[in-house]
Amino acid sequence: MHAVARIASSTPLAFVTFCVIDIETTGGSGADSITEVGAMKVCGGEVQGTFQTLVACAGPIPPEITHLTGITTAMVDTAPPIGQVLANLVEFVHGSVLVGHNVRFDLRFLEAELQRAGYPSFGCPVIDTLALARRLVRDETDNCRLGTLAEALQLDHRPTHRAFTDVLATVDLLHLLIERASGYGVDALDDLLAFARTAGHRQAAKLRMIRRMPRVPGVVIVHGGRDEVIHLDTATNLRRRARSWFASRDGRRIGPMLREAQRFSWVETPDRATAMQVASTMHAEHRPRYPTPLAR
Repeated sequence: MHAVARIASSTPLAFVTFCVIDIETTGGSGADSITEVGAMKVCGGEVQGTFQTLVACAGPIPPEITHLTGITTAMVDTAPPIGQVLANLVEFVHGSVLVGHNVRFDLRFLEAELQRAGYPSFGCPVIDTLALARRLVRDETDNCRLGTLAEALQLDHRPTHRAFTDVLATVDLLHLLIERASGYGVDALDDLLAFARTAGHRQAAKLRMIRRMPRVPGVVIVHGGRDEVIHLDTATNLRRRARSWFASRDGRRIGPMLREAQRFSWVETPDRATAMQVASTMHAEHRPRYPTPLAR
């Protein structure tokens, strides 16, 4: 069994180890088998390790899958069984953030095999480059398939429906997307994990305004066009609180408030209780147009 390594959510992206993964299968249903696994660990733009293997599967590989991937039944006949592959893969993934393009497909197969083999779930943070691409580069390409993105964005590698070459293209894409996301103030793991949700907000460009906001308790303050206080709220993590507004579906209060927002400031406090005391005094002084429910 493996122990899940905890990765601090505030870890700067330059120090996060990403494990980019891809699999090939005999089809898309739960009854199908994994035929190939590829993975690469990268940190700070540098390769930390690679993993690639064919996988023995039950039954023949359908002709249409062989035509797509080039993997034949004969090629996997002498490959290691999935149980052996999982033992090595679990050790390889340990301590990293899992990344994939449409990663839910890969994880559906891998998690099912982990369960059958008696392993716990990977249990690590997961980044889907498909979701990030839809937020960051959708206007630059016809669709967000990996091959289309590799061509449109001129990535160094092109996917070929083989696990490891698809991993290489996904690594290129991940680095490009992280660079693009940095323009929105994304510089730590928690920023990136939340970005696929927050980047869809109409005011997402204002995310860069919170890039220097710390992850400590306090009062977060929103200023309007004349620098007046239009909203304030308490938080145990200032940055997380401000970022959550960009994922909110509250179009009656949060939406208009963010449209008016011109600047964010904050007051750091030792704890949430102190923050509430400070916020109460500030509410009485400024009477913000968009008060918190507690203030009302």
